[in-house]
Amino acid sequence: MELKLSEKKKVTTDIVTFVCKSAKPVSWQPGQYMHYVLDHKNPDERGKERWFTISAAPYEKNVSITTKIKKEGGSSFKSALNQLKIGDSIEADGPKGKFIIEDPEKFHVFIAGGIGITPFRSMYLQTQYDKQKLIGVLLYANKNKDIAFKKELEQTAHNIDLDIKYFVGSIKIDADAILESIPTFVKPLFYVSGPEPMVEYYEKILLGLGFADNQIKRDFFPGYGWPIA
Repeated sequence: MELKLSEKKKVTTDIVTFVCKSAKPVSWQPGQYMHYVLDHKNPDERGKERWFTISAAPYEKNVSITTKIKKEGGSSFKSALNQLKIGDSIEADGPKGKFIIEDPEKFHVFIAGGIGITPFRSMYLQTQYDKQKLIGVLLYANKNKDIAFKKELEQTAHNIDLDIKYFVGSIKIDADAILESIPTFVKPLFYVSGPEPMVEYYEKILLGLGFADNQIKRDFFPGYGWPIA
């Protein structure tokens, strides 16, 4: 499908949201992603395609890409994406993915690293829009205090009864922090989203703590370093 850029919003000093409209309605579940192809001159070794989580909630109607844009040393794809003008097009297909809320009655532990917050934004805003609750806690790690969607997340979390705990800079989400966030006698579901090595790291921690593999959902972002860079 063809998506046309309708709005470009700066989220933090180096994170940008690209809002795109489709001629035909697009429906998705919060947490799903789409595959994008953007033709551009002199593509680097990563090529002309990417997979991005839809950071918009379904009720917002328009697909949005939220990603980090580096001033120097970024990929040719992101450079071309950032240079798109309002009305320019990008090809996409989907949505796809199973990183979605399946049982809102369960206690959820959401672990996000940096740009890994994007699927959770979609989940939380849609939950709020539907006037529902989402029991659990968000453990959000970021390299500095310039936290993506911070104000919006805090307002939404209050409305859906979700707690947020930030881990900034050298303060890490460790096994103790995870265990302390879980009420006694609760069997939690874990949603881990962020750079691929981060997701693998927390998968090992959670399995090492005795949680079952089917209690863990994973959503990783290739091309990002970790610890969060």
